[in-house]
Amino acid sequence: MPNNIVSINNELYNYLNDVNYGMSKPQFNHLTTIVNGLINLPGTKTLSEIAENVYSAKDKSCICKFLSSSRWDDNLLNRNRINYLNFFLENNIAPESVGFLVIDDTVNSKESAKRMQGLSYNYSHTESKNVWSHCVVTSNFVTADKSIPLEYQPYYKEEFCNRVKKDFKSKVDIAKDFIISFKSPSNCKKVYCLMDSWYTSNNLIETALLKGYHLIGAIKSNRKISPLGISLQLSEFEKYIDPNTLDLVTVKGKNYKIYTYEGNVAKFPNAKVLICYEVSKDGFESPVYLMSTDISLDSETILEYYLHRWSIETSYKYFKGNLGFDKYRIRSIVSIERYFLIVFLAYNFLELFRITVSHKTLNTIGKVQKHLNNLMIKSFVCFIYEKSKQNVNLEDILIELKIA
Repeated sequence: MPNNIVSINNELYNYLNDVNYGMSKPQFNHLTTIVNGLINLPGTKTLSEIAENVYSAKDKSCICKFLSSSRWDDNLLNRNRINYLNFFLENNIAPESVGFLVIDDTVNSKESAKRMQGLSYNYSHTESKNVWSHCVVTSNFVTADKSIPLEYQPYYKEEFCNRVKKDFKSKVDIAKDFIISFKSPSNCKKVYCLMDSWYTSNNLIETALLKGYHLIGAIKSNRKISPLGISLQLSEFEKYIDPNTLDLVTVKGKNYKIYTYEGNVAKFPNAKVLICYEVSKDGFESPVYLMSTDISLDSETILEYYLHRWSIETSYKYFKGNLGFDKYRIRSIVSIERYFLIVFLAYNFLELFRITVSHKTLNTIGKVQKHLNNLMIKSFVCFIYEKSKQNVNLEDILIELKIA
């Protein structure tokens, strides 16, 4: 399979041209080159690999300057990206849909990096320890079979923000901004904010409710409830549960035993709490505690809705495994944040392409990428065929393809 890319897919070019505003021709060429390389190149997808293997690419130093010092407005481009997604969602969601705004964070490990800006120790759930990394808070909008990455914001420690004169925001502050700025499609009858136990807080609950959204989130075992007016931590209350009183619920092929509580949860006056035990061959797994501010939902629906949160974990795998989200080696935060934006542009295109084509075989980002790779191979073959028709000798073709 050839690694060289000789042309950009028409749909991808049109998409980038639609979100672009104000870039010069050389700048737009860099943008299309990087996105094209991220989508179509196999392997690590570093900027060096893109410079070497994309026909339209300039050398690596030019690409790095485009990210670090070229005068283009990345904030404007990001706003255009969000507006484009909002317009798409407004016109591609069925009436009376239920939507989910999923918020979480991921870390890009940089254990060997020393001079890269913005690095700090952040907790990695996959490695179960603090790692030297960049932490990025993101949001996805999920409805039916659609899962679209929306916002992203790197989280920097307060000490670093003070040093570079940047406004410090906690992860909760960033998540709050995501909720406030989110524009719900008019066809959504309800929107639920989904988050893990790190983000489920009164601050974000109140923010969601003020926007007209409910929140369903995991909560920690030390969260207090008040059964019969007695204040108890969930882990303590769990000891008094009679297994015979648990409800059996099946969601997505898995069985759960659930205890449902309704009432005060810490300082929040009235919510539903589920104590969920996944049923396995060996008995019950350790419980997961879920909280819903929408008390009209039954336990099965709360659990079913919460499982949509997994879509953001899947997107992180695609971001890193398919699009090189964590493979950058650039140093400045300007370059890094611009690189994040470009990776989000690539992912958004793949998901919108998947939805628009609506072909049953293109039901994942990976399959869409493989489809586009096949189109790239065809363009590669056509390029060589046309050159041979023009009697261009083989050595010159290899030079043009950067594989001399």
